[in-house]
Amino acid sequence: MNRRNTIPRTVREAQARERALATLALMRREKLSLTAAAKAEHTRPQTVRRYVGSTLRQKRAGERYRPTTHDRIPRALQIVTPRGTRPVTVQDSRTASRIGQYMNAVRLSVSSGDSSGLARFRGKSFQAGGKTYRFITDPSKLDRLADAGDLRIEGLYRAVPG
Repeated sequence: MNRRNTIPRTVREAQARERALATLALMRREKLSLTAAAKAEHTRPQTVRRYVGSTLRQKRAGERYRPTTHDRIPRALQIVTPRGTRPVTVQDSRTASRIGQYMNAVRLSVSSGDSSGLARFRGKSFQAGGKTYRFITDPSKLDRLADAGDLRIEGLYRAVPG
């Protein structure tokens, strides 16, 4: 992957990169081809190869692209902190997946009151940008953040570059 493509410079590039990452996730999750996954995410295979090409492998020229099991592509994600939701850049897909699972559990807890999904994150943390972030699993604290309007959980990825 070209280094110049790692960090998007415009909102349009950020959106294209986000679609490429979503295509990669779909290829991994659903075992789809590059073309089918790109079509489902409303992007082109060339765009996907531009932004996440280092994670795609071919055994021989002309054969189907297959994604690696994980990657080290930096992503800016939304996380929940004691002061609300904020963006943080993680360095690999495994950490991004854990954060995504956590945010789904938070979304379920806040919307329906079912906090059972938060139990697996109790006492757990992750590192990003040289800092350690603990997962907030107290439903009452999450409800307070939501009531104060400090908990924005609509999307996982930060939409703007920089």
